Amino acid sequence: MTPTESKPYMRNAAHFIRRLDGAYEVSTMSGSIPAVAPSKGMGRTPNAHARPRCLVTAPFTERALVRLAERCEVIYEDWRSTGKMYFGDELTERLNKDHVEIVIVEADQITAENIGGSTLRFIGACRGNPYQIDIAAATERHIPVVYAPGRNSQAVSELTIGITLALMRKTISAQRLLAKGVEYEKTGDFQRMYNSLQGDEISGKTVGIVGLGDIGSRVARIYISFGARILVYDPYIPEDKIAAVPAKKTTLEQLLSESDIVSVHVKLTDETYHLIEEKELSKMKPSAVLVNTSAPGTVDDVALLRALTEHRIAGAALDCQENEPVDSSNPFLPLENAVVTPHIGGDTEGTIERQSQMITDDLFRFLEGGRPVHLMNPEIYAEKK
Repeated sequence: MTPTESKPYMRNAAHFIRRLDGAYEVSTMSGSIPAVAPSKGMGRTPNAHARPRCLVTAPFTERALVRLAERCEVIYEDWRSTGKMYFGDELTERLNKDHVEIVIVEADQITAENIGGSTLRFIGACRGNPYQIDIAAATERHIPVVYAPGRNSQAVSELTIGITLALMRKTISAQRLLAKGVEYEKTGDFQRMYNSLQGDEISGKTVGIVGLGDIGSRVARIYISFGARILVYDPYIPEDKIAAVPAKKTTLEQLLSESDIVSVHVKLTDETYHLIEEKELSKMKPSAVLVNTSAPGTVDDVALLRALTEHRIAGAALDCQENEPVDSSNPFLPLENAVVTPHIGGDTEGTIERQSQMITDDLFRFLEGGRPVHLMNPEIYAEKK
């Protein structure tokens, strides 16, 4: 099965992808556009008059693929459908097989060897932080690397609130209890069940936001709509921006000691590795909960597990952990005071829609001789002046 054949849902009244005479065509209401090149067969050497070949291994919307097909020969191998991610020499071979000049990835690693051993002219990364791409190597060869900042900000923000509510209202515990089998045979059975599931509200609580970037800012505004008071720890954000939330700037120690909910929203760096560990957890109130939807490694999970099992804090809601991918052996899963999701914060249709549009828009700017907007290596354009 070819990558395009693995996308049977890509059909509607407006346009669809079909096989025709060994090639793929995107058909639209206004006519057919030969667009999606087959992934098998002999490649061709790029020339000045041919449209560039574009390999897309990231999840992309149908609408964006049709747009790409107007300017490129598109090879679509979405890793979520194929189960395939490229690393090392395998990626170089894949790029050279079809003489790919444009590549759009989400999870695949692009190294200096991949860049030097191929005919790449443009790299698109469907990530807010494309750490898996050798930016320096691309810059050395004057290859623009564009990315998708904020693509999943709304998705992660909403999940943050969702798992916080699940923790505080004990919805997971309620489902577990019902799944075990609940019967009301004796006087007091319902009372005991009802009392065991008593939760708490966000309204009136103090929420500590650790990291006031795009996601942290969105989360803070949502909490405010619930009637919460916001504290912020972020040494890199000016006070006027914090005041505009509105929120109060504090030290990390003050935030931890005063907050009822501590919500972590930082990127993983040397500075933020184990930003929350034993020392920080000991400063939290016994009634407080910790929420982490940021990045694996920002919280010391061993120390957190100990704090939860010893009931030194009230609970934790986690979408990211140090040991990923999370499976059924995860030590937090049996705990009644923990909510665990397997790093799905950005996993929404909206995220795919935004990354598809941002990368496609910047690719079109590049193909038209302009400068992409979301550029990781702007110095390649500065050098041209």
